[in-house]
Amino acid sequence: MASFRNVSFYLFLGTMLLAPLPFASNRPWSWSLLSALIGIYLILEIITSSHDWDEQKLFLKRMLPGFVLWIGVALWAFLQTVPWMPDGWAHPLWTDAADILDSHVVRTISIDPQATLEALTRFLSYGAVFWISASYCRKYEQAEIALKAFVFSSIAYAVYGLIIFFSGTEMILWFDKWAYRGNLTSTFVNRNSYATFAGIGIIASTAYAFHIISSNLRSYLNARELIRSFIEAVYRKAWVPFLGGVIIATALLLTHSRGGFLRTSVAFLVLLIGLYYIKAIPKTFVWVLMGVAVVGAIFAFSMSGDITIDRISKTSFDTSIRDEVYQRTNDAISANPMLGTGYGTYEKAFMAYKIPALSSSTWDKAHNSYLELAMELGIPATLAVAVAFLWAFTVCLSGAIKRRRRRVFSVIGMAITVLVAAHALVDFSLQIPGFTVSYALLMGMAWGQSWTSEQKRKKNRNPAEETNAT
Repeated sequence: MASFRNVSFYLFLGTMLLAPLPFASNRPWSWSLLSALIGIYLILEIITSSHDWDEQKLFLKRMLPGFVLWIGVALWAFLQTVPWMPDGWAHPLWTDAADILDSHVVRTISIDPQATLEALTRFLSYGAVFWISASYCRKYEQAEIALKAFVFSSIAYAVYGLIIFFSGTEMILWFDKWAYRGNLTSTFVNRNSYATFAGIGIIASTAYAFHIISSNLRSYLNARELIRSFIEAVYRKAWVPFLGGVIIATALLLTHSRGGFLRTSVAFLVLLIGLYYIKAIPKTFVWVLMGVAVVGAIFAFSMSGDITIDRISKTSFDTSIRDEVYQRTNDAISANPMLGTGYGTYEKAFMAYKIPALSSSTWDKAHNSYLELAMELGIPATLAVAVAFLWAFTVCLSGAIKRRRRRVFSVIGMAITVLVAAHALVDFSLQIPGFTVSYALLMGMAWGQSWTSEQKRKKNRNPAEETNAT
């Protein structure tokens, strides 16, 4: 059973790492296949974990708050599609349709039950990825494999993007690019979504690199000794993640995504503070890395000055359009704050609130995941989703504080959640399946490694273990 569980873990991990490949799985065939495979992996995980019931009970107890929140929201989304809800709950558009057609119409809360069921499938799949990853990554060995594999895969996606960008072929896989030409997007269509994915890759690569060499960086070393020790450790142990981080950062900058760069910078700052707190890096290196980040930013803006200036000149126009969309979305939320229009129905529901200034686009996304969820699911369900993310973040924060070893995973969870939460304020990366399963994979890994041991520590614990506190 143990060997079969290992096989299922590697199959699951491989699928998650390949999810960003086909347009970030943001096509009906790809996300449908991905959801089906996730369902199979969930069944395999449950079957293979049942041999240790005591350990499984502990896992279920720890997972219960998030499970209740996620399933509660999923149940509400399903109820939005059923026709036997109380009178007055159905969306008013169904009444208008019945009057116009002069016939009976099945009335639901959702204005498009089929779209809601499709969105619900993806929602459940994301939760399943978190569950599976958290279960497998309770074991440190599998958590380290997951982190290392994600680092290597994110480097591969960055290398691919750089090759395509500098070759000037303007393609995604074997298709001509139809959007964001002149910007690096790797296998994603949207540059902002890839920029956020690259940001997660930078965080994972940096954290993994310092996880490897932290035992070589001692606070009692003077500056010269510290630098020499750092260079030697990187050369011998961690040149791949460090070089990979530089490659991914280069790819991020060439997306020309202002928001992606700024939010990655904020998340990177959180990572550095966390690594310093868990003693993975000395205080001196925090300032050095911040300086490197600032110099890199100046260099990047100087290399892409024309593009950057052009985009800044358009900022006021873009902002005014976004503000108008946000205002109209708020109007839609105010019209039905508790029940929503149906999960996954933003594009159709927003049509009733569009004004001439917004007629040039279909506006299938609100470019603010919080507002979009509030419009579709209603405010109570949206708050439940936010609390679920906050719960996972809090577990990671607790792990960074309370654990004595291997706390780097908890810090990664905190940093990538800050990145994702900040980006959700202005864009829709969490609605891209290939991106979201990557986040769920790493967050499940971080959550699984954020719990202190239930066993009593031996008094004669090996001092060498204390050295590897990260």
